Amino acid sequence: MTDAKGVVRSRFFEKTYVERRTAASLLALAGETPEAPASETSTPTFTLRTWASNDAAAPGQRVTLVLDFEMKSGMHAYASGPHGYRALRLRLEPQALVTIHESAFPEAHPYHFAPLDETVPVFEGRFRLTQDVTLASGRDFAELLKTPNPALTIAGTLEYQVCSDKVCFAPAALPLQWTIPVLPLDRERSPEAIQHKPGKT
Repeated sequence: MTDAKGVVRSRFFEKTYVERRTAASLLALAGETPEAPASETSTPTFTLRTWASNDAAAPGQRVTLVLDFEMKSGMHAYASGPHGYRALRLRLEPQALVTIHESAFPEAHPYHFAPLDETVPVFEGRFRLTQDVTLASGRDFAELLKTPNPALTIAGTLEYQVCSDKVCFAPAALPLQWTIPVLPLDRERSPEAIQHKPGKT
């Protein structure tokens, strides 16, 4: 991926040509927020907007599930670390037609919690958690494509614990769900003029 000046800022490599990250996924990972359909949830401690990088995806494509957080004033969520709090974590339910990759978190920063005189890693303000998933491309997916309006529903649970500068709330969990319409495979051949022919360079 390059910036406006043509400087390479990040590189993405695929293990097989069958599975490819979408352009919209790259934009989501770069921090872009397109006008995509989104669900918004408000809790006493934060507002969460969830969406998928693609309105629809084809078998073999790698898309990004996005969780945009806005912590309420004075609140912080715990990141993973050597402490006894429930760290922010997204757990997706196993899905036969989807490969689930590792979640990607922003960098946490140290926070000194005065009441207990402890320093812990936290997330504050606005931040984004991303979760890549790759759609399968096997025979089972072919069966799904035969159904009317084929789509995949990916469900999961967001685990978290939030504190203010004075009080810690109990650990909590929030059910989440993304539905991605599935596109048929593109089997149309490219125009003959641009097809690769043996013996031609």
